[in-house]
Amino acid sequence: MADSPSLSDRADERPGRRPGPPRVLLLNPPGDKLYIRDYYCSFSSKASYYWPPQDLIYLSGVLDGSFEVRVLDAVVRRLCPEACLDEILALAPAAVVFTTGTATARSDLDFIGRLKARLPRARIIASAGVLKFLGREFLEAHPDVDAALLDFGESDVVGYLEGRPGPWKSLLVREGGRIVASEAPLGQTYRVPVPRHDLFDFKAYRIPIAKRFPFTVVVTSLGCPFRCGFCTAGAFGYRIRPADNVLPELRRLRELGLREILFQDPTFTINPRRVADLCRGMLAEGLGFTWSANAHLQALDEEMVVVLKKAGCHTLSVGIESGDDGMLEKYSKKTTTAEIVSKVGLLRRHKIKVLGYFILGLPGETRATAERTIALARSLPLDIASFAIATPDLGTRLRAEALERGWIPPGLEAWDSTDFPLMESGGLSREDIWALRKKAVRSFYLRPAYILRKLGGVRSPRDIASLVGNALSLLSK
Repeated sequence: MADSPSLSDRADERPGRRPGPPRVLLLNPPGDKLYIRDYYCSFSSKASYYWPPQDLIYLSGVLDGSFEVRVLDAVVRRLCPEACLDEILALAPAAVVFTTGTATARSDLDFIGRLKARLPRARIIASAGVLKFLGREFLEAHPDVDAALLDFGESDVVGYLEGRPGPWKSLLVREGGRIVASEAPLGQTYRVPVPRHDLFDFKAYRIPIAKRFPFTVVVTSLGCPFRCGFCTAGAFGYRIRPADNVLPELRRLRELGLREILFQDPTFTINPRRVADLCRGMLAEGLGFTWSANAHLQALDEEMVVVLKKAGCHTLSVGIESGDDGMLEKYSKKTTTAEIVSKVGLLRRHKIKVLGYFILGLPGETRATAERTIALARSLPLDIASFAIATPDLGTRLRAEALERGWIPPGLEAWDSTDFPLMESGGLSREDIWALRKKAVRSFYLRPAYILRKLGGVRSPRDIASLVGNALSLLSK
């Protein structure tokens, strides 16, 4: 691959730029809703929760040292496009790395087009997990974007911005009118420099499961080895960070005064030995974090749960998905309703709270299977239940099935999983599925027993404000 001009070459030609390393801006673009652009999927917040974009967090560490890194999270600051554009122009970055996703791609690219017109020499890089599946088409269709970042666990982006030649493991780049990719394989493990968490306004982020504030996100693995038919994370393979690479990041967060962590791995609990190593390290160093994580119920046993609790885990978010064993089997969930009841009970016996994820409207869903899901959610001792609508995410078996059967148009690449359903399901219309989701939310959260239990956990005015705010926002949607 031919060399590309480095950012230093570009930065030196811009008037008024002070000597020093080129400036790279990490951008979470503005939106008309509280959009969460997660690495694997994007959606609007169902309530008032919001966490920082995980790819931008880790890119801050990857880029630091070679460039002057700045961060602009326009969503959490509620900036309109005009105000965001003004701030970027004032920063005059030599490059902008922006995160995007299926829920916001159209508005993101409209904004990037406006930005490129005002900063024509700035190099623009898109970062999103979905680019793994459509990166080439994405770059061909959007000439304002110079490269697509496919994996934030690699340092290719540094070499690319410095003008070094490829091949790259994690980039698609525009070179001489061509889209150039590399077939270089990714390893099973990865290491990243300590992120610049101090560049993110972590005091502005909120999640209902946090025990203490402020909090931030830490990622210790990428992808997932499970291949549930509706989930895109399994299409990425599975890569892990060794515990000795995670612990320096946790030490830095401790120095910054944070005491609460959201481990945002798609499935934190997959490898028992790795989980134990990390938990032992946290305990040995006396880091004192309280934290939550995502877990697969099949991976949990009593020994692991004891270790998690001892190391500070107070909440696990688990994919329950359906209350019908046939639906669970069809989509390769590798669990049963009996096991779900047993494992949720195990967590509660060890005083670990549980957030349960459910999906309504998967192909094959009937009113009876949906009602079983709602009944299971009500019967479990869950602290929070999240009811999503089935969406044909890129890289999933569900999307392949939806395209094959004509349930969605071939070019469908933008949707918000919290909005009105995209597909019918068996005998259920899209209106039926939407009504069932509303019923699920109300029947779970408006139970007197649930309300009394939540009120019993109130310990401060902040707890009351959070409880009321999340309830009103959730029910309004």
